[in-house]
Amino acid sequence: MGDYADGFCQSGLFSIVRKPNYAAEQSIWICFYLFAVAATGGNFLNWSIIGGLKLTMLFQGSGFFTEKLTLMKYPEAYAKYQRRVPLYVPRLWRVNSKTNNTETQSLVSVESKK
Repeated sequence: MGDYADGFCQSGLFSIVRKPNYAAEQSIWICFYLFAVAATGGNFLNWSIIGGLKLTMLFQGSGFFTEKLTLMKYPEAYAKYQRRVPLYVPRLWRVNSKTNNTETQSLVSVESKK
């Protein structure tokens, strides 16, 4: 079964964030808002904030809902995956949990050793 042995994908983008498509969609809407701020001369309270906030809230709610469903379907495997991989924002470092100290490694060096 390979990548899907636990019942869900954990490789590729899914090894960096659990919901890469949701993260990208939210980022796009935030960027649209920031472009609107730049186009209005730095006015942070403009009409585009409504769409950006509503769609970000929609994806937040959908993400937490699908997390709950997946955790119910694969309780042990998905709980481990949740501890290892962040939901939307990738970690640029990892704490070395084997020695239980604050020594960190960059994500690039950890991934290249695999």
